[in-house]
Amino acid sequence: MLFQLPSFLLFFTINIAIIKIVDRRWIKAILLVTSVIFYASWNVSYIYIIMFYILFGIMACRVVRRYKSALTALIILALSPLVFFKYTNFILQSLGMAHPISLGLPLGISFITFTLISMIVDYSRTPKTCYGTLDIGLYICIFPHLIAGPILRSQELVPQLDNIKVCWRNLSENLPLFAIGMIKKVLIADQIGTVIDAVFADPLHHGFYDLLTAAIGFSVQIYCDFSAYSDMAIALAGMLGIKFPENFRSPYLSFSLTELWKRWHMTLSFWLRDYVFIPLVRHFRHSLPYLPLLLTMLLSGLWHGSKWSFVLWGGIQGIIMIAEGYTGYHRYIANNAYLKPFCIICNFVIWTLLLVLFRSSSIDSATCYYQSLLSFHNEPLNQNDLLVMALSAATLALHKFDQAYLIKAALKKAPPALLIPMTIIIIISCSLVAAQRPESFYYFDF
Repeated sequence: MLFQLPSFLLFFTINIAIIKIVDRRWIKAILLVTSVIFYASWNVSYIYIIMFYILFGIMACRVVRRYKSALTALIILALSPLVFFKYTNFILQSLGMAHPISLGLPLGISFITFTLISMIVDYSRTPKTCYGTLDIGLYICIFPHLIAGPILRSQELVPQLDNIKVCWRNLSENLPLFAIGMIKKVLIADQIGTVIDAVFADPLHHGFYDLLTAAIGFSVQIYCDFSAYSDMAIALAGMLGIKFPENFRSPYLSFSLTELWKRWHMTLSFWLRDYVFIPLVRHFRHSLPYLPLLLTMLLSGLWHGSKWSFVLWGGIQGIIMIAEGYTGYHRYIANNAYLKPFCIICNFVIWTLLLVLFRSSSIDSATCYYQSLLSFHNEPLNQNDLLVMALSAATLALHKFDQAYLIKAALKKAPPALLIPMTIIIIISCSLVAAQRPESFYYFDF
């Protein structure tokens, strides 16, 4: 069930109706069952994956409380399904084996794995913490974040699970944010994606304007697509009385890649900082002080996909971020009001060019794209190019205000009698549009 489709709206409506009428002691159990049903609706044959993670999470918390020395082994076990499903063929092909194994990728497995690992590690660090079975199960698979985040922390979410509540205030404060997510996904990201997919599929047969438009369009598409999911997840959780962490904070206003990664997919950035970068810094701070950053960005690239293009994408960003730190660029520009706007534009250009590598099917395909783009072979702008540029320009013009909790705070001031009916109309209208041609969220592949 995609968030933007009528089937999900029906699923969620039934969910909140049940939660509203049942006794409070049954709410967690019902939400756990419906979350498993939500996951199984994608592919029922993978239900064993989510059941494994729930049972393993419960067992791991019990084990790590008694035996802290088991932490490393538990992390390896938690990573095993992810490595098997996502990286087996990548490893085999890298070793020169030409016949990949036919493996499907269970939905959201990367997000679930990182969520589980953070719980196990945090549980080992706080010996007085004690989570119940339902708390652990819900933390791992509560449906708003299950497929594409935000990546949660147990100490943030679990204490809120006793306060799940459906009420008019929760609904009215979060429905508008859900509607904003619908607009970004259905009316911007999906429309851009329809145009640019053909360009990335065959870059050699497109002119400069097509290629430039597609590159900029993908920057906007992936942002609108993923931030839309995050907005909708925050809104859905908010309607249940749960606060999810913000995942995007106007990242395209960043003047460096270092700053951009503090604003883009923030829950992943902070997860990598806390569980990868900081431990590496402790180990290498005296011998190789910049190695932790490079390794962290390489891991970030590999997390996004099992292709060398993703690894290269992460590695190049790591090198640029090391250069920013070594030269003091970040500190200098942060205090220079005159250069900052120019650097914001430059940073967006660098990010956009790197996203060509991210979006391309391989390094060779990305190379063809760059070569074709830099050949400056002119063709007249067509209607598709103009549509993409118009949607991109509108998105970037409003980018400063596109922050989940900023939107929620601003829309609170609107009269509910006017805002809620308009919100419902927008949600239903976008849902009907999406139903004509359902498009998955881009980060579902990761």
